[in-house]
Parts: sequence; C-alpha cells; structure tokens
Amino acid sequence: MDLLVDAPEIRIAVTGPRMLIEQLILVTTLSPFDGCTAPRLQELADTLEGSIHCGLVGVQPARIEVASNRSGVLLQIDLGPASMYQSELALRTKTGETLRALISRLLSDDPGRPFFAGLFAVPATGHLEHQHPSGDEPPHPGHDHQGGGHSHGHP
Repeated sequence: MDLLVDAPEIRIAVTGPRMLIEQLILVTTLSPFDGCTAPRLQELADTLEGSIHCGLVGVQPARIEVASNRSGVLLQIDLGPASMYQSELALRTKTGETLRALISRLLSDDPGRPFFAGLFAVPATGHLEHQHPSGDEPPHPGHDHQGGGHSHGHP
C-alpha cells in the first residue's frame, strides 16, 4: 500500500490479523545514502500513531517500532490480537502533516527526488488457528511438521 498520500491518515482493512498477515513493514526505494537511516526511521515511528479497530476486542493502539536485523532496520506495525475476522488499522501522523510530507521530510535528503514508500503485508508463518504446542511437547497424531509430512490429520 502506497504511503505517499496527501492526507494525514489512512485506513487499511486487514483480514486475519496475525493469522494470515503477521505485521506490516515499511518498504522504500530510499537507502541510508539517501537519508533513510535508523535514527530517521525511529523518528518516523515516533511521529506516527495507529489504532486497531476489531469487533472482538474494540479499539487498541497499534505498536509501531523499529527493529534491526542482519540486512538493516525495519519499521514494523503490529496488527493487534490474532483473529480470523477483519479489523481496520488507522495510521496517522502526530504532527498533522500529510504522510507524503512527513515521510519526505524525515527519510530523504532530497525530498524533490522521486521515491516510493509503502507498507508490505508480511504473511503469517505460524499456525495460530491450530493452537500448536510449544516445541517441547510432542505433536498431535496426524499433525507432523518436523518430518516433512504436513498431514493435518489426513493419511
């Protein structure tokens, strides 16, 4: 989803938060050489706020954080409690700036240069719908994932 919009808030419908979609991450064509550094990503995270609107648990704040990994840093947006139902993420700037203006100001040394910034939905990799046991417990019969057989009770 494109974040370079001329509005201070966007709303995103999310089907299956944490069951089908784990989280949202910022993707951009900007690099640290363009000004998209870890401190600037943290500043962006600090100037955004989000809320998750879910029919099961009401409205909750969306956690927005910057995490590091081997390839650099990621701005991540949590989607709230796991659910197979649809929820809505409202993402807004705390400054009242449009998302385009805020992202351009914080992440680029040359805001006039064209670039892309958007959110990517990371597919969930767990099986929350099956309530899998922790790795210390033996799997249920017919539910072997360690041996490569993904039977889910089927022969």
